[in-house]
Amino acid sequence: MGFFNLNAGNSRVFGLDLLRFFAIMFVVIGHSMIIFPPQYKLPIQGLILDGVAIFFVLSGFLIGGILIKMLEKNRPSLKLLLNFWNRRWLRTLPMYLVILIFLIAYTSLVKPERLPTDFYKYFFFLQNFNTPPPSFFGESWSLSIEEWFYLITPILLFGAILLFKMRVKTAFVWVISVVLIGVMVYRFFVFDAIEAVSRRDSHYILMQVTTRLDAIMYGVLGAFLAYYYPQFWQRMSRLLLVLIGLALLYVMKVQLGVKYVVWTPALKSLAVLIMLPYMSNWKKWNSPLSGVVTFISLISYSMYLVNLNVVIFFLIKYVLNGNATGKHVIESDWPLEYIFYWFATISLSFLFYKFVEIPFMNLRKKEH
Repeated sequence: MGFFNLNAGNSRVFGLDLLRFFAIMFVVIGHSMIIFPPQYKLPIQGLILDGVAIFFVLSGFLIGGILIKMLEKNRPSLKLLLNFWNRRWLRTLPMYLVILIFLIAYTSLVKPERLPTDFYKYFFFLQNFNTPPPSFFGESWSLSIEEWFYLITPILLFGAILLFKMRVKTAFVWVISVVLIGVMVYRFFVFDAIEAVSRRDSHYILMQVTTRLDAIMYGVLGAFLAYYYPQFWQRMSRLLLVLIGLALLYVMKVQLGVKYVVWTPALKSLAVLIMLPYMSNWKKWNSPLSGVVTFISLISYSMYLVNLNVVIFFLIKYVLNGNATGKHVIESDWPLEYIFYWFATISLSFLFYKFVEIPFMNLRKKEH
């Protein structure tokens, strides 16, 4: 059993793991609709919420907490900044690069016409910096947003503290406000500047780095409130707010209004934000199912990276069905493919987490 043991540590918060569990389930189930016959898709899609929106706010909440504690204990310096980036990149880059290099090699050998000529941009997270993401390695759009957020936000905070002599708390107020307001205004500007045909393509605005950085900042806002206003955070710890947040995410599945793509990212992030007080205070759950939730939460990053391109497009479509370039054909044995999809996704994610993610996370230096 030692091989299958994943040491989750004692600092994990069950409520946050549960949010992460549902986020990855929404993503993986959504991608699995490629395997489903059309008549089954609509009822299932009606139950799927925006898992990436949940991931964004969760990421901001955790990173915001790290930055606040780091800056409250240490004076900003180049060494401190590099230490932060080192820890972030050792957590996110190795697994991303493994999948990226595999997909570049596979695509160049089997379907070279689908490999972007500027595939090098993926190594610098520039594939969707200020343009819609290309179809190649489609899941990477959200990772670009996260990596640029990790790069830009500490620079803004360190600059506010060092150049303008701000207190840490004041620096966070300014940076959070500037990003939340600035990105929202920029989305309005982009919407008004693009052609009508692009406005109907939600990818144009919803999947660019420059138009979605605020999504993660809402999580930082949550970390700010939890750290500096703990009594308020505790008072907001209500199950009712979790239910309201879920209801808002469900309502926003429908495109309401012409400028839906402009304001919906902010409302989705707010919907997740109001869930955080309750979920971040839900420390433990004494149930056999809690182990399943924690396990899926631990391997969720690998699941996000492997489920679509590696499992569906490579293993199922190409290896099992010998179909490299055509549209996926749903056969009578689709239930077996669907079972294989989940087995392969979870198994590969476990192996990648154990042999790629954990070794690189163990290289991270302890924060001072």
